[in-house]
Amino acid sequence: MMLRNLVLTLLLLLAPSTGFALGPAADSVLNPGQGSPLQEALPPFLSVRPFGLLELWQWLGLVLLVVAAAVASRLLEKVGLRLGASAVRLTSSGWDDQMFSAGKGPLRFTLLAMMGSLGSRVLLLPPPAQHGVDLAARSLAIVAVAWFVLRFVKLSAHFLEQKVVRDSGADVGRVRGLRTQLVVMRRIIEAATYVLAVSLLLLQFEAVRNVGVSLLASAGIAGLVLGLAAQKSISTLLAGIQLSITQPVRIGDTVIVENEWGWIEEITLTYVVVKVWDLRRLVVPMTHFLDKPFQNWSKVSPEILGTVELYADYKTDVAAVRVELVRILHNEGRELWDGKAQGVQVTACSERAMTLRALVSAADSGKAWDLRCLVREKLIAFLQKQPQGLPVLRAEASLPAEMVVPLASPAGPLSAAKPGENVVVPHGTRAG
Repeated sequence: MMLRNLVLTLLLLLAPSTGFALGPAADSVLNPGQGSPLQEALPPFLSVRPFGLLELWQWLGLVLLVVAAAVASRLLEKVGLRLGASAVRLTSSGWDDQMFSAGKGPLRFTLLAMMGSLGSRVLLLPPPAQHGVDLAARSLAIVAVAWFVLRFVKLSAHFLEQKVVRDSGADVGRVRGLRTQLVVMRRIIEAATYVLAVSLLLLQFEAVRNVGVSLLASAGIAGLVLGLAAQKSISTLLAGIQLSITQPVRIGDTVIVENEWGWIEEITLTYVVVKVWDLRRLVVPMTHFLDKPFQNWSKVSPEILGTVELYADYKTDVAAVRVELVRILHNEGRELWDGKAQGVQVTACSERAMTLRALVSAADSGKAWDLRCLVREKLIAFLQKQPQGLPVLRAEASLPAEMVVPLASPAGPLSAAKPGENVVVPHGTRAG
């Protein structure tokens, strides 16, 4: 008898798609209170209704169904993942690995939703209760699918970045550009996934669908109001997409923004985070990098030239300074200097001193800064040791002949000096 009722129940699940009528026997199974053999076979105390529309045996059946579906879904997931792992090892592509890894977890909840929805038909639930079970199952399936998409996008972005880093080698610019595109596109897909999942969850309710129909009916006015209200947000979002395509800045670039020197640490859909050299964070709107000028020190390559300017006396031996710079770069600065550029030039002069510019190169801006400080310190110490290294203030006085007073000496009065000549006073002689 129980087997007959189970067969009739399975046929009822297929009846909407086949179009066949099952007759009175099926009605007796669907309505156990109307003389169903299933109802008559159960003990009387299981037919009571302690909570709501469901009888006690139906409540117990739901609990057992959830437990059995959870255990079965986990077992099926383990078997499926084991078979999938064996299949993945046979391929050389890495995309199937990411999909396989993203399916751990979402697959179990998807199977749980399917088995829960199908198994609830055996319990012959009333239409309101069956609708609630189906609603919960659909919601769980939507959440599982959204979870799978988010995990797959995250793992795929990480896999693609590692692959490009491995293939590109020392091409830092390409790696930074791809990382920026992946970050922005990943955030866009994640935002779209969240919006779509929440929309599908809410559209299951009749009240929300009615509100949606009302909004669509007045789409013109609603679109105008929302467009005006969200104009700034939409433009910022579009600016984020444009920045990911044109890439005026990339994650890791060295920039000067608002007179602050730092690195691009994070790029979102609406703003960019600049890590300043003193560990402060400068949050800049996305539109700033499209509307205003800024400095990007690593747009093409992270390699950079650094300069050190010093003031030296006119009698300074410039050739010796060049030799000292080479010594500094090959000794104290060997870990900072990349070995590509170095030199000393006289770039300017004034009435007191001349300006020496030392040029050095480094692999990135951080090393260039440290190297410039080191070279500046060592060259100043070198000039301090030179007889005529640091600038010296010189002055020369010239007096007319009539203003010169003769000086008395034991040998007689001293003659007046000519203009522009120095007057030498013998030792031990004082002016009279």
